[in-house]
Amino acid sequence: MDTLTLVNIGLIVTYVLFGTAALGALAVAAKSFITNPKGIKMAVIGLVGIIIVAAASFGLSSGSDISEVLLEKTGTSQWWVRPTGAGLIAFYILFICTVASVIVTEAMRPFKK
Repeated sequence: MDTLTLVNIGLIVTYVLFGTAALGALAVAAKSFITNPKGIKMAVIGLVGIIIVAAASFGLSSGSDISEVLLEKTGTSQWWVRPTGAGLIAFYILFICTVASVIVTEAMRPFKK
Protein backbone atom coordinates (compact mmCIF):
# COMPACT_ATOMS: atom_id res chain seq x y z
CA MET A 1 0.00 0.00 0.00
CA ASP A 2 1.18 3.47 -0.69
CA THR A 3 1.28 6.22 1.91
CA LEU A 4 -1.76 8.07 0.58
CA THR A 5 -3.96 4.99 0.98
CA LEU A 6 -2.82 4.55 4.58
CA VAL A 7 -3.55 8.19 5.32
CA ASN A 8 -7.05 7.85 3.82
CA ILE A 9 -7.73 4.75 5.90
CA GLY A 10 -6.53 6.58 9.01
CA LEU A 11 -8.80 9.54 8.28
CA ILE A 12 -11.82 7.30 7.73
CA VAL A 13 -11.18 5.45 11.00
CA THR A 14 -10.78 8.79 12.79
CA TYR A 15 -14.06 10.11 11.37
CA VAL A 16 -15.91 6.93 12.37
CA LEU A 17 -14.51 7.03 15.92
CA PHE A 18 -15.27 10.75 16.26
CA GLY A 19 -18.83 10.22 15.03
CA THR A 20 -19.33 7.33 17.43
CA ALA A 21 -18.06 9.42 20.34
CA ALA A 22 -20.28 12.37 19.37
CA LEU A 23 -23.37 10.15 19.12
CA GLY A 24 -22.53 8.54 22.46
CA ALA A 25 -22.17 11.94 24.11
CA LEU A 26 -25.52 13.05 22.70
CA ALA A 27 -27.18 9.85 23.88
CA VAL A 28 -25.84 10.25 27.42
CA ALA A 29 -26.93 13.91 27.49
CA ALA A 30 -30.43 12.99 26.26
CA LYS A 31 -30.71 10.27 28.91
CA SER A 32 -29.58 12.71 31.57
CA PHE A 33 -32.16 15.29 30.48
CA ILE A 34 -34.92 12.68 30.61
CA THR A 35 -33.98 11.50 34.11
CA ASN A 36 -33.23 15.00 35.45
CA PRO A 37 -35.26 17.70 33.67
CA LYS A 38 -33.90 20.44 35.99
CA GLY A 39 -30.48 19.92 34.44
CA ILE A 40 -31.69 21.41 31.17
CA LYS A 41 -31.45 24.91 32.68
CA MET A 42 -27.74 24.52 33.44
CA ALA A 43 -27.08 23.03 30.01
CA VAL A 44 -28.78 25.97 28.31
CA ILE A 45 -26.76 28.43 30.42
CA GLY A 46 -23.54 26.65 29.39
CA LEU A 47 -24.55 26.59 25.73
CA VAL A 48 -25.40 30.31 25.77
CA GLY A 49 -22.03 31.01 27.40
CA ILE A 50 -20.17 29.11 24.69
CA ILE A 51 -22.12 30.94 21.98
CA ILE A 52 -21.25 34.30 23.59
CA VAL A 53 -17.54 33.39 23.76
CA ALA A 54 -17.57 32.20 20.13
CA ALA A 55 -19.32 35.36 18.91
CA ALA A 56 -17.00 37.63 20.89
CA SER A 57 -13.88 35.84 19.68
CA PHE A 58 -15.05 35.96 16.08
CA GLY A 59 -15.76 39.67 16.46
CA LEU A 60 -12.31 40.27 17.94
CA SER A 61 -10.40 38.38 15.25
CA SER A 62 -9.25 40.71 12.50
CA GLY A 63 -8.54 38.34 9.65
CA SER A 64 -5.52 40.34 8.55
CA ASP A 65 -2.93 38.79 10.84
CA ILE A 66 -1.11 36.78 8.16
CA SER A 67 0.54 38.20 5.07
CA GLU A 68 -0.45 37.13 1.57
CA VAL A 69 3.09 35.80 0.97
CA LEU A 70 2.77 33.29 3.82
CA LEU A 71 -0.68 32.26 2.66
CA GLU A 72 0.67 31.57 -0.84
CA LYS A 73 3.59 29.55 0.54
CA THR A 74 1.30 27.33 2.61
CA GLY A 75 -1.44 27.06 -0.01
CA THR A 76 -4.02 28.47 2.39
CA SER A 77 -6.78 30.86 1.41
CA GLN A 78 -7.52 34.16 3.13
CA TRP A 79 -10.90 32.75 4.21
CA TRP A 80 -9.29 30.56 6.93
CA VAL A 81 -7.45 33.39 8.70
CA ARG A 82 -10.41 34.83 10.60
CA PRO A 83 -11.90 31.53 11.88
CA THR A 84 -8.44 30.39 12.95
CA GLY A 85 -7.88 33.63 14.84
CA ALA A 86 -11.32 33.31 16.41
CA GLY A 87 -10.51 29.81 17.60
CA LEU A 88 -7.28 30.98 19.19
CA ILE A 89 -8.99 33.91 20.90
CA ALA A 90 -11.77 31.62 22.20
CA PHE A 91 -9.12 29.25 23.56
CA TYR A 92 -7.39 32.14 25.36
CA ILE A 93 -10.66 33.41 26.83
CA LEU A 94 -11.70 29.97 28.07
CA PHE A 95 -8.21 29.24 29.44
CA ILE A 96 -8.16 32.51 31.40
CA CYS A 97 -11.67 31.84 32.74
CA THR A 98 -10.65 28.33 33.81
CA VAL A 99 -7.53 29.52 35.63
CA ALA A 100 -9.50 32.35 37.28
CA SER A 101 -12.23 29.97 38.46
CA VAL A 102 -9.65 27.59 39.97
CA ILE A 103 -7.94 30.46 41.79
CA VAL A 104 -11.23 31.87 43.11
CA THR A 105 -12.43 28.43 44.20
CA GLU A 106 -9.21 27.74 46.10
CA ALA A 107 -9.15 31.23 47.62
CA MET A 108 -12.74 30.84 48.89
CA ARG A 109 -12.19 27.38 50.37
CA PRO A 110 -10.90 28.53 53.79
CA PHE A 111 -13.87 30.86 54.25
CA LYS A 112 -16.48 28.13 53.66
CA LYS A 113 -15.62 26.24 56.84
